[in-house]
Amino acid sequence: MSEGLLRDGFQRSVEYLRLSVTDRCSLRCDYCMPAGMKFTPNCDMLKFSDFLFLVDIFASLGIRKVRVTGGEPLIRRGILRFLRQLKEIPGIERTVVTTNGLKLYKMAPHLKSAGVAGLNVSLDSLDREKYKKITGVDQISKVISGIDSAIEAGFAPVKVNVVAMKGVNDDEFLKFAELTRDKNIQVRFIEFMPATPSLWSSERFIAVPEIKKHIERLGPLVSADKEKWGGPAEIYKLDGAVGQIGFISAVSRHFCESCNRLRLTSTGQLMTCLFGKGDLDLKKMIDGGADKKTIKQAIRETVFDKNGVRVLPTAAGPGEEKRSMSCVGG
Repeated sequence: MSEGLLRDGFQRSVEYLRLSVTDRCSLRCDYCMPAGMKFTPNCDMLKFSDFLFLVDIFASLGIRKVRVTGGEPLIRRGILRFLRQLKEIPGIERTVVTTNGLKLYKMAPHLKSAGVAGLNVSLDSLDREKYKKITGVDQISKVISGIDSAIEAGFAPVKVNVVAMKGVNDDEFLKFAELTRDKNIQVRFIEFMPATPSLWSSERFIAVPEIKKHIERLGPLVSADKEKWGGPAEIYKLDGAVGQIGFISAVSRHFCESCNRLRLTSTGQLMTCLFGKGDLDLKKMIDGGADKKTIKQAIRETVFDKNGVRVLPTAAGPGEEKRSMSCVGG
């Protein structure tokens, strides 16, 4: 049971943990992984037993939702057993997974059986050649099959994350929106962020209001209700559509005042903000034999110092490769 709400110094309640189980990925998206990036040695990553130990502590402090991410979480051996165990931790109400979708066509029903409540699939293009250029692999058919398999397995809706990039996929916004006409999916357009500064290009940035104008060429967008754990997305529907369309203003209009999330990297670094500083090394504490009481107190103190408003980086800095999107789980 919870020992009380986990709050930061601005009295924001923190209930959501994004947990990166690996920095490895089967894709090489050009906005995610810096050139020459070296992956973490397996021996430096947390064991699943360590993740479970830590999530149990977080749950006792008030964490209620856990999102399992990567890299690509479904390539880590033993992931299904881990997800089943995660779901059984007292206090955890919702376990969800973000994936690139390459393994979904086989794994979707198994994920459902493991207790996963929701799926987010990253897909930035519906065009085979463009997808290949963005990701480095010619596998878009597997992703599309995976989304269909997830729908058949009972995930409703399947969330499709589209990083919106001018000159890259802005000519496909209408195609993505059209998918919601007869599929139970929620296409979510996400503003391109400078999370990995060396890969950031202001020329690629396109703000949500402009994205909406594109979509409204199909007809008016009707505001839709958000689910309990819906996050910062604004949700709409096209008239008569089965699915939904979401917009996430990650850059043009921050949502820091309502931020309720933490991030735990595959190497055990607790991040209170994607653009923050002062990470807590939980792996070092575990390896040093710290008990639950000591770890709980360290977490409370770190969360209390969570920054009020994120400051976007403008240039690459030392150790950027350790904070690239593939390492911190987005």
